[in-house]
Amino acid sequence: MYNELKGKKLLILAGGVNLISLVERAKQLGVYTIVTDYYGIDDSPAKKYADESWQVSWSDLDTLEKLCRENQIDGITTGYSETPVGCCIELCKRLGLPCYCTNEQLELTKDKILFKTQCRRNAVPVVNEYPSPEEVTHFPVIVKPTDRAGSIGVSVATDPESLKTAYDYAMKMSYCKNVIIEDFIYNGSKFDVTYAVCSGNISLLSTCDTVNAKDNGFERVVQSGWLFPSKYNSEFLKKADTPIRNMIKDLGIFDGYIFFSGFAIENGDDVDFVFFETGFRLSGGHMYNYMIRRGVVNLLDIFISHALTGNTRLVKFEKEEQNLLKYAVINYYATSGTITNISGDDKIRALPDYTFSTHPAGIGKVCNTDHAILSKIHMFHFCNESPDALAEDVEYANSVYSVTDENGNDMVYDRIDPEIIKNWWNRSK
Repeated sequence: MYNELKGKKLLILAGGVNLISLVERAKQLGVYTIVTDYYGIDDSPAKKYADESWQVSWSDLDTLEKLCRENQIDGITTGYSETPVGCCIELCKRLGLPCYCTNEQLELTKDKILFKTQCRRNAVPVVNEYPSPEEVTHFPVIVKPTDRAGSIGVSVATDPESLKTAYDYAMKMSYCKNVIIEDFIYNGSKFDVTYAVCSGNISLLSTCDTVNAKDNGFERVVQSGWLFPSKYNSEFLKKADTPIRNMIKDLGIFDGYIFFSGFAIENGDDVDFVFFETGFRLSGGHMYNYMIRRGVVNLLDIFISHALTGNTRLVKFEKEEQNLLKYAVINYYATSGTITNISGDDKIRALPDYTFSTHPAGIGKVCNTDHAILSKIHMFHFCNESPDALAEDVEYANSVYSVTDENGNDMVYDRIDPEIIKNWWNRSK
């Protein structure tokens, strides 16, 4: 099916740990892979998996344009962050190569204020926001740069004094120097939904719920796990699927992968949905692994195929064979200290239900607790039809996984209670 991709040269912008799976998938399809960023190979994990690497920043477009021409690059792609996506759009434009995303689509999906304007235009409900710090009427609120993803620059404020600190921090972290202040939703479950678009055909891929760390309070927004499918899946299909599909069409998206983040708020027997951001790119949770295990599609193929052919006609969605599968992703974050020892991850990877993991922070990483988001050490994925089996996987992972500082102190911020997973999908209708 992918024979025409064999031997083609794909340039991947950025070499962080998240890009490893994209490199590996492209190589499985017979594609010659090149990874480029500013760092040397020892500090750019994906470069170790690529056929070739360049030590050129993905933002140095003049140098990359020259190298692409000299090396007859057939396609360019990236993922997991809007900034390299913007560079990918511009570089492809210079070289006359295809890119799944336009500048307008990128702006409308990365800017949280523009996104919410687009939501209102398509009757997609959104989280309430305040025009300025002076107009905040009640607390807590969450404060974010309008143009950053991955929880960068995010803080929770519980009073006017902490609001000023949070606002200044978000402004500092914003490229465009713009900040959004929203109600902090604490009476709902964070809810995510993902869609694939191939040749204009929109497919709902998955819904998921977030399990927050038990000690977050109003100070942190640490997400200790994601559970698929959402226990609110049927209500979402009735209430919010159609307007979101209309919004995807309104954005003019023809090929790609897009996710929406919001909250499911129980209101008696009913459930309301409100949304606050989207991403027209690969997400750092690597949720495509759930689709692979369900036998539907490998979403990485959308980005690889489009970059090298200009379309997604090679990407085929199979009839789902594992529609009862449930999926649990658990995240281990760090408290303050310097990571000195990590153990137990090899035992977790040996579990039959284990499917995937990433390791963003390693030995020597200095971690702090100054902000609402902490340093992620490890992420593990598990898949099984049985919630009980997934709960057992998580219980075992919690028992064997250890991260300590130079004094032997435990550095793991939170471990999900397996009982939460066991009972998550038992919600009465």
